[in-house]
This record gives sequence, C-alpha cells and structure tokens, in this order.
Amino acid sequence: MTDQRKEAINQLHELNILILHTKLKATRAQTALRAATRVCNVEAARRGVAPLQQLPKSSGTATHMLECLNEEELSTLSELLQRIIDNTDTRLLGEEYAERRKAIHEFLMLNHTDTEVQE
Repeated sequence: MTDQRKEAINQLHELNILILHTKLKATRAQTALRAATRVCNVEAARRGVAPLQQLPKSSGTATHMLECLNEEELSTLSELLQRIIDNTDTRLLGEEYAERRKAIHEFLMLNHTDTEVQE
C-alpha cells in the first residue's frame, strides 16, 4: 500500500510539472501575442486605421490534458482530488491549530511567570 501511495505522489508531482509547463508555455504565447497586437495597434493608429481587438485571456490552458478521460472518469478524478484536498486541508488546519494553541499557552505562561516555558 505504501508503494502505491509513493507512486501516486510521484505521478501527481509529474502531472503538476506538466501542468505548470503547459501554463508557462501558454503565458509566454499570450504575452507574445499581446505584444504583437500592441505593435499592430500602434501602426494602425499611425495610419488612422481602427485598432485590433485585444484577445481574451485563455482560461483553460491545460484542459487538453484531460481529453483522454470520459465524463465519468473526469467526475471520479474530480471527486478523488477534492477528497485529497479536503483531507490535507483538515490535517494542516489541525496542525496549525495545535501550534497556535501552544504559542498562546507559552505566551500566557510567560506573562504569568516571567520565565520561559520549558518544552
């Protein structure tokens, strides 16, 4: 079971890298396209021609990666990822809560005793 979890984590890391790379490529392409549009608009303004419309930002840059999945698989993937996110958030919040409680306790102990709290 542990090996499967490690493999799943490795696959998620790999997918994350692919998504980040895809987003970076799309951002670079959008930036180049906007710059070219600006140049064309400056030239159009000099000639007295109407400027080109600005292109809308692309919101689904990595959606093509999921085209290999059908609707049921996408739904299952979405549910599984949400469950992982919720579980991780809950654990992190619990750890953060414990750390805050400890810090408050130490602060209160310092104020009452004027000495450091020993761990």
